[in-house]
Amino acid sequence: MTAPNWHVFHGSGEPRRDGWDAVPPPMLARTFSGAPLVPPPRERADQPDQIRRKLGAGDIGAHQLRPDDLDVINAALLCRRPLLVTGAPGLGKSSLAYLIARELALGPVLTWPITSRSTLREGLYHYDALRRFEEAQLPDAGRVELADYITLGPLGTALLPYRRPRVLLIDEIDKADVDLPNDLLHVFENGEYQIDELRRIRAQRGTVDVFTHEGREQVSISEGFVQCNAFPIVILTSNGEREFPPAFLRRCLQLQLAKPERAQLERVVAAHLGDSVVREYEEIIETFIRRRDDLGTLPTDRLLIALHVLTRAAGDDLNQEGRKRLAERLMQPTESGG
Repeated sequence: MTAPNWHVFHGSGEPRRDGWDAVPPPMLARTFSGAPLVPPPRERADQPDQIRRKLGAGDIGAHQLRPDDLDVINAALLCRRPLLVTGAPGLGKSSLAYLIARELALGPVLTWPITSRSTLREGLYHYDALRRFEEAQLPDAGRVELADYITLGPLGTALLPYRRPRVLLIDEIDKADVDLPNDLLHVFENGEYQIDELRRIRAQRGTVDVFTHEGREQVSISEGFVQCNAFPIVILTSNGEREFPPAFLRRCLQLQLAKPERAQLERVVAAHLGDSVVREYEEIIETFIRRRDDLGTLPTDRLLIALHVLTRAAGDDLNQEGRKRLAERLMQPTESGG
């Protein structure tokens, strides 16, 4: 099926030759003017391995993305809006961030795994006041610079004024405290934030250098204020375990991932384990689909686990019934049923 002309992301897993340059400018309301521009991040040495772990090899675009899904994803990219991806565990929600980064050549993915204790400030930056105090007490301590104890968080780094957007994965936002979605509204709407500790010293020093979330590069912050130049590609994942405030949902486009059909499952298996595994274990794949439909949901990684173990046990003379019993023991639902 030919992709519509307005799609800049095809979900193929193949890098576009023109990368992000294929994406047209945003509407005026989503145009930002953060400056000066920050150099693009250095590629991580383990970036190819990170991509392979997330997406598999071969047909690494083998995800359960339907034409309707691609419409929503592309709308989020064109409109520079966060994308809230909902679905049962194991559907590849977080992998979408890596798929976009690879296809549009946007470099390393920034990740912010959410817990019940996560706060907006944690996502923006961390100020280590205790370490600063302790080091100031050392006998040979010289001048203790405030900026040396500030590190940008994943969200704070994504909002730096890069010419090309960073990809930010905010994973399992439904685990957050009830206040976090509302706390994100200003940042999502305005693409900016301030570092309070640096704002207080702006009269003495207008510009200071702080480390990014990756910890390998420093960037200059002027008067404690940060605004993006290209709004980041924000992928938020949710297992659908809670509802979000209407104001938060208005800032996002929403994508509901459905359970993959058999053909999609076979592509995922082939990407991670090879085409021969698909052919050899057709019956196990069919068993997985029946169990998933009976239970309501069953993570796709349970199928990958079962098939990987079966390939390792292939030399143990397991008959067809033995393989089936082993697979069924491994394809158990998670405790929450997801």
